[in-house]
Amino acid sequence: MRCRIILDSEALRHNYLTFKQLSAPSVAIPVVKSNAYGHGLKEVYTALSILNPPWFGVNYLTEAKELRALGYTGRILVVGPVSAEGVSLAAELDLDIFLVESHMLKAWFELKAKPRGHLKIDTGMSRQGFLPEEIPTYFAQFKAPENKDRLVGICSHFSNVEDVLAQSYALQQLATFERVSTMFSDAGFKLMPHIAASSSALIMPNARFALSRIGISLYGMWPSRTNQLSFLQSQGERIELKPVMKWKTEIAIVKKVHAGQFIGYGCTYKALRDMRIAVLPVGYYEGYPRLASNRGHVLINGEQCPIVGRICMNMMMVDTTHLDTVDVGTPVTLIGRDGDEVIEASTIGDWAETIHYEIVTQLNSAIPKVLS
Repeated sequence: MRCRIILDSEALRHNYLTFKQLSAPSVAIPVVKSNAYGHGLKEVYTALSILNPPWFGVNYLTEAKELRALGYTGRILVVGPVSAEGVSLAAELDLDIFLVESHMLKAWFELKAKPRGHLKIDTGMSRQGFLPEEIPTYFAQFKAPENKDRLVGICSHFSNVEDVLAQSYALQQLATFERVSTMFSDAGFKLMPHIAASSSALIMPNARFALSRIGISLYGMWPSRTNQLSFLQSQGERIELKPVMKWKTEIAIVKKVHAGQFIGYGCTYKALRDMRIAVLPVGYYEGYPRLASNRGHVLINGEQCPIVGRICMNMMMVDTTHLDTVDVGTPVTLIGRDGDEVIEASTIGDWAETIHYEIVTQLNSAIPKVLS
């Protein structure tokens, strides 16, 4: 591929250490699910390994297996649902898993050699986990000696923190979680409670329990602009999150377009003057969203160059008429800074009517990655 992702190792470590300090005494878990949010699981692990994080978080058993193959011997928390058959593999890999539904829980009860389990409580997300009223059904089994020692955590997940300034719904969820957690502690269980992810770890100190699962913000991105504003309003401290990713390509073709000519599929862009366009070897296969067609721009020589015509599967066209000189091989910034100009993943998300989470996680995993 004629594009590459450059990862700033120091920025990544800075973000991890920022959350390690912010969350204390809660343990900040760097979450590397979904190919480390598009940044590359192997590369992110390599950059963070010198700091010896005691935990990593993943979604799939395959991701946990990759971490083990890379030599990681610490705790790995699997936050996604695991099939009944996968529970035994989780034990073999010495993992911590979320217990999120009845079939999975049944398989966990039946295993002699169990992975460590974290009971997921559905406090209002309506996605994974058991409703509070379902817990008494299983309480006697949890108290059995062969199970009690392997149930090590109780957890949940907020559903409405990052997009609102008032945390009324999150506080309801928190109250429910604390009520169920107390039910277990009163029965003699010593469980690690955890509910915070990036957004709640930032703005809800009372939600930083034993663990905090840090995903999007590990990579230098605020969960949302609202979340950033909420942090500035509610917290007396300031923190800096440093973007980790730069996405670069180069000009593949430079060509003239006469006034009146159409550019690209569907004739969606008509040149109103003589133009010089550059063809870039990046399209929606590589992960650049087609919805950014005729909306977005890239950076060349520190200048904004508008995308003209529809983004293709492997190519896009940009207007370089206003630049003094461009040629085949001239560097192009898709995400990152060039001079005084910067394009963030959230900027592309705005053009594509989506969120920055989707932009970075949909980058083609085959794009070469370089640690700097």
